[in-house]
Amino acid sequence: MSGAGHMLHAIKSLNANRKLLKKRTIRHKSDFNRKIDTDKPIFKKSTPEQMRVIRKKIKNYKKTDRQINILVFFLILLLLFLLFSTVIL
Repeated sequence: MSGAGHMLHAIKSLNANRKLLKKRTIRHKSDFNRKIDTDKPIFKKSTPEQMRVIRKKIKNYKKTDRQINILVFFLILLLLFLLFSTVIL
């Protein structure tokens, strides 16, 4: 008989959901309070020289990205101009 495993899973899932619904009511103050991770992130320490190198890399990346965006913009503009100028003629 096919589907018996699927039905067993459905029954177990329904039972688990019922247990969760019963657990939803707040009975104790500890049920209401949740522990939040209070650990602060740990960052690597870097020297001022390393920070300068990182800033320089970021500036170079931004510069090349900006140049590529400008180039693509003008290429698209040129293509649109050529496309519409040939349609009009």
